[in-house]
Amino acid sequence: MTALTPAYDFIVVGAGTAGCVLASRLSEDSAVRVLLVEAGVRDTSPLLAIPGASVRVSSNPRLNWGYLTEPQPGMAGRRLALIQAKVVGGGSSINGMVYTRGAATDYDEWAAAGCDGWRFADVLPIFRRSQASDRGEGPLHGGSGPMKTERGHSPLPIASLILEALVQIGFPLIEDLNAPEPDGFGFYDWNIADGRRASMSAAFPGIRSGRANLTVVSGAVVSRLVMRGDRADGIELIRDGRKTVIRAERETALCAGAIGSAKLLLLSGVGPADELRALGIPSVIDQPHVGRNLTNHVSYKLAFECSQPITARKYLHPWHGAVEAMRYVMGRKGYLACGAAPVGGFFRSTAYSVRPDTQLFAIPALPGTSRGFLGALPDRHGFALLINQGRPYSRGSVVLRSAEADAAPVIDPCYLSDPRDLEALVGGAERLRAVAAAPAIAALCNEVSPGIAVRGRAALAQSIRETGGNYYHVSGTCRMGCSIADSVTDSRLRVHGLKGLRVADASVMPTLVNGNTNAPVIMIAERAAEWMADS
Repeated sequence: MTALTPAYDFIVVGAGTAGCVLASRLSEDSAVRVLLVEAGVRDTSPLLAIPGASVRVSSNPRLNWGYLTEPQPGMAGRRLALIQAKVVGGGSSINGMVYTRGAATDYDEWAAAGCDGWRFADVLPIFRRSQASDRGEGPLHGGSGPMKTERGHSPLPIASLILEALVQIGFPLIEDLNAPEPDGFGFYDWNIADGRRASMSAAFPGIRSGRANLTVVSGAVVSRLVMRGDRADGIELIRDGRKTVIRAERETALCAGAIGSAKLLLLSGVGPADELRALGIPSVIDQPHVGRNLTNHVSYKLAFECSQPITARKYLHPWHGAVEAMRYVMGRKGYLACGAAPVGGFFRSTAYSVRPDTQLFAIPALPGTSRGFLGALPDRHGFALLINQGRPYSRGSVVLRSAEADAAPVIDPCYLSDPRDLEALVGGAERLRAVAAAPAIAALCNEVSPGIAVRGRAALAQSIRETGGNYYHVSGTCRMGCSIADSVTDSRLRVHGLKGLRVADASVMPTLVNGNTNAPVIMIAERAAEWMADS
């Protein structure tokens, strides 16, 4: 068991994407002592390193919190599984490894809403600092950072055929989906290095290899923040059933994600005072915005069956599977070295939309529907187009269920409560259904879901309500803003009304970017490291 001391200069709660980046950067100064605390397990499973195993690891109950939303009226009353990582490396250890930043206008809107210093021109150098792109050093990409990224590719013919079909139905092909205003389709960049997942625990020094001044503790739950007047003085940590109070002599940072960080603030008395008192939690700061503004991407799947062996189903043939396994073992090459979604991009849900408001992931496989460990493996040749509403308007909340630290909170995203979100998904699905009729693949595939019986906007909208899903991209519950009247944190990530406490994860995003959240979270953690080092 890792030994702990009574105090550290910095305490980082949550060893996910943000926590690993922040703790690594802070501990570059050998004169400071840093504690990184994770409730989940260490990322030691060999499967976590294999890109082609991402579908299996993302749903592993040992590696995520197992959250369910409240029944969603906008989604036919269903409760949706909401995957949030519970492992060192966080989402970067179990996600699909797609590296996208969102559009420049996403960040410019943050600044316009009162988050000074968060324009795209301000954050682009921070993105570049972290990255070692196989594109090399350039205006948009870094070449010498700790985190390697590579341009996506696929050995499966269907990937290139999907792109060809998209062009044939009128969409542009673009070379870099991290352009400032991406509008079109291409191959994604991936967090993959030399055929292995480039999680933040693997990429950033000190998390795995160890530094004398960095202590990483897993399997430990932070039950509350310890307050001393208007200062967050440290944490109460539960490990192996024993409570320990540890002081932060300089600052504490919450990096527990949009669910975990909001929950910990509420447990510590920072939140809506009346709600907390009703649970027996003394109010430290009456902060009505903690846990509010929850935002996530809602998804919808179009599925197509293929008549030719050009999809991932081919690897279930014993010979092909053995060859691919050997290629990976011998040289980390082949399909197992690839991300699950090589192709995708950003597009307008209607031809007259002002800017891209929808994202696509093209998956070169159709998951099976039977239960059990092998149930998700493809049972026929085909591919899926996953569409998500990239700039959602619906807002939900995270509320405590009880004052017990181990009780799951009440998570109500209010999906599709704003009708504009459903309109965008319907429009996006209508536009992409034309893919199957494009000359590149018309003779090879046919739509199996939602199927030809689902025609017209009303029927498509109902199908989305009944079968739509959601992503990992939960954000907004500790949003940045000008003051305690409109936000939880200021533009330097400090919690309004408290000293010694910052939040540095997706929960500070005022609005959700049209893209994956891993890259923006890395950037947020890099900024927090700068400011905390100067504190």
